[in-house]
Amino acid sequence: MKQEETQPLETEERYASVQKVLVWVLVANLAVTLIKITVGLVTGVLAVVADGFHSLVDSSSNLIGLAAIRLARRPADDRHPYGYQRFETLGALSIGVLMLIAAWEIARAIIERFTQGGTPEINLITIGLVLLTFPVNLTVVILEKRAGRRLHSEILLADARHTQTDLYVTGSVMLSVIGIWFGVTWLDQVVAAVVVLLIVRSAFEILRDTSRWLADSVVVDSEAIADVANSVPGVVFVHRIRSRGTPDAAFVDLHVKVSPGMSTSRAHAIASEVERRLVKEIDQVREALVHIEPVKKEQPSLWDRMAEDIRRLAEGMGLGMHDLHIHTDFDAGYVVEVHLEFSDQVDLQQAHALAEQFEQEVKRNWTDIKQIITHLEPIPQKLLGLESSASIPVEAQIREVIGKYIDLANVRSKQLYQTGDHLHLNLVLVLPGKVPLTEAHELAEEIELGLRSQIPSLSHVIVHLEPEPE
Repeated sequence: MKQEETQPLETEERYASVQKVLVWVLVANLAVTLIKITVGLVTGVLAVVADGFHSLVDSSSNLIGLAAIRLARRPADDRHPYGYQRFETLGALSIGVLMLIAAWEIARAIIERFTQGGTPEINLITIGLVLLTFPVNLTVVILEKRAGRRLHSEILLADARHTQTDLYVTGSVMLSVIGIWFGVTWLDQVVAAVVVLLIVRSAFEILRDTSRWLADSVVVDSEAIADVANSVPGVVFVHRIRSRGTPDAAFVDLHVKVSPGMSTSRAHAIASEVERRLVKEIDQVREALVHIEPVKKEQPSLWDRMAEDIRRLAEGMGLGMHDLHIHTDFDAGYVVEVHLEFSDQVDLQQAHALAEQFEQEVKRNWTDIKQIITHLEPIPQKLLGLESSASIPVEAQIREVIGKYIDLANVRSKQLYQTGDHLHLNLVLVLPGKVPLTEAHELAEEIELGLRSQIPSLSHVIVHLEPEPE
């Protein structure tokens, strides 16, 4: 799922690194520009002059990049709630425009040479200086492109692509200089024209890429977003996925469908988890926004409607609930069994009064419900620390009890821990996938009952069943 082999840096650290790279590239480009323009003007070699102005555009683009990075590194504020990252894109766009201007200036010089004539003069020093600029350009391209990929920087990648044309240009200029040395003067104009074409091509590539980000083209693969969202428990369906921004700062929004019987608080928790995973698992995602929608049911069953309403009534009173069971008594109607959750700061009288109020509200809404059995359960208001299971002496006894009901090879995992004075056991068992659910459930209840009755120190036992892998 990760987009690059390296982990992305924090925003401030990233921009500082990009700025440092641009400063070093600027120094190298200024040195190359000075050499090329000086040699070109002294000798009159048009191709060298063109190459010098091309390098001058490189230096100008570095200055634009530094200014853009200075703006882009600002944090989001009220005027720019999505941040200032687009200034980096605008900087890359400006580089493309400057390249087109440089191409026009060189093309105009070629036309003047054809119409007005002129013969360049060169010597061994000219050739040596031109050759010297090639390894400098090569080093700049390699290091800047590597830094651009590592830092996910548009401005560095655009500038590296721009500088890469210098390699072709310098190579062509060297052929031009050698041709002029041997008397083939027309080669100067031809090479200069090739340089113009290379500059124009690189400029249009930069303009094409930057215009995509400015036009809010898709920046994150929709399937990758859907895969992450669907990995969150409770998500039924994902649709209307959109992404915008830049390759290193993408903003994502999507619609997630959940069960219509789900509580508002749980649906909100699912949305928050989807947003958290998207930002964590997809590097370029800076922020995600999830819209929750209920899955439409054609004809919800009576149990679904009754269970949804009971949950809604409990939440309206500020009560949590779990283990809801609704039984049919054909003579008396329905019987409801439910565990109600209360703060551990509530006393018995307060809890009982709330439970009675809850029962009355349920019966008022559902006259067919004749009896409600509530189990009052305190929920700790703070997390309890876990103690190491190595200090608990009952593990051998647990294995012995489990072995009475099932082969120990069917035990996938066993977690035994202690919170305060309470001993807890989480057990994961593997059964054949074709075993009827009723039979599997009966086995789990027998094991749970056996553990609790034969090991009184166990306060809480959960038996989780899984099918054997095919």
